[in-house]
Amino acid sequence: MKLSITGLLIAFILIACNSTDRKTDVNDQRKENSIKKQSVNSPSSIENKGLMKLNRAIVKDVNNQDLYLERAKLHESLGNDQAAFEDINRAYLIDSTHLETIIAQADYVGKRGQLELGMNILNKGEALYPEDAKIYAKKAELYLIGRNFSEALKQADLAVKFDPYFAHAYYIKGFSFLEMGDTAKAISSHQTAVEQDPDFLESYLELGYIFSLKDDPLTLAFYKNALEVDPNNKRVLYSKGMYEQEHELYNEALESYHKAIAVDSNFKEAYFNLGFVHMFYLELYSESLKYFSRAMEIDPNYYQALYNRGYAFELMGDIKNAATDYRQALKVKPDYDLAANGLSRVQE
Repeated sequence: MKLSITGLLIAFILIACNSTDRKTDVNDQRKENSIKKQSVNSPSSIENKGLMKLNRAIVKDVNNQDLYLERAKLHESLGNDQAAFEDINRAYLIDSTHLETIIAQADYVGKRGQLELGMNILNKGEALYPEDAKIYAKKAELYLIGRNFSEALKQADLAVKFDPYFAHAYYIKGFSFLEMGDTAKAISSHQTAVEQDPDFLESYLELGYIFSLKDDPLTLAFYKNALEVDPNNKRVLYSKGMYEQEHELYNEALESYHKAIAVDSNFKEAYFNLGFVHMFYLELYSESLKYFSRAMEIDPNYYQALYNRGYAFELMGDIKNAATDYRQALKVKPDYDLAANGLSRVQE
């Protein structure tokens, strides 16, 4: 039996409500703590200013579905899933045939694992907009989520057929080719993406990743291109730092990680890597402790940080604190061999 758009919306509502119910108090508390730690000039405060601006715009133009969709994206970026869903629903009630609303619906449910529902929504959209590249690109994204890369390629090719300059479609092709093991075609697709849109950050990031696998010095050039597009992108800064760390550019790596945590003060992986560089490469054990400790403040169950702080204590000759951290790491992950071996060493 075919679902109507109304039927899809009802299912969409139920899924959104269930998704919200699954949130934990711990995650909510972490978000609250994160917000408290942000400065007035932080990205989150800028996003909140953007939210207030959109609220004012909607008051003046209550039937503008594009404003609701824009606010939904902002809500989602802030972790407010229910508010994002409600805005998508408002946009739907204004115009159920609006292309961007259809895509937003499919995107919302797809990200939450409801791939079949998302595809049904897009099939309805395809019937309304059979030659719009965005429909096929979103279908390709859902196939990516489901790890059906051959189908993702087919849909991305359809997107390119209707819009040969659609950078995002080439990005999807590049991602799919890489997952299928065809590095050459992956590189070609991502290069085409940035040719179509020189500001397409995601393909620069993917090119950096692919060239890092080849241990190619061009890696840094791609990360630098990405940072020209978005100087405050923490993923790019972290990836750049990882490459620098692995190639003995320790000062540069530390700078990249510090820039990443300036963007996101709760970026635990960047704190961990700062600790690791200080401990493993620079042998500044006491300095490494504060970074591992900060990572654990953000995530008390970060057992890798627990182990490495314990190892730093061990290298400093502080056997008591080393044993404490090793035991705590084993409480979090009982089968963690590194911690078990560490505990055996300090108990000998």
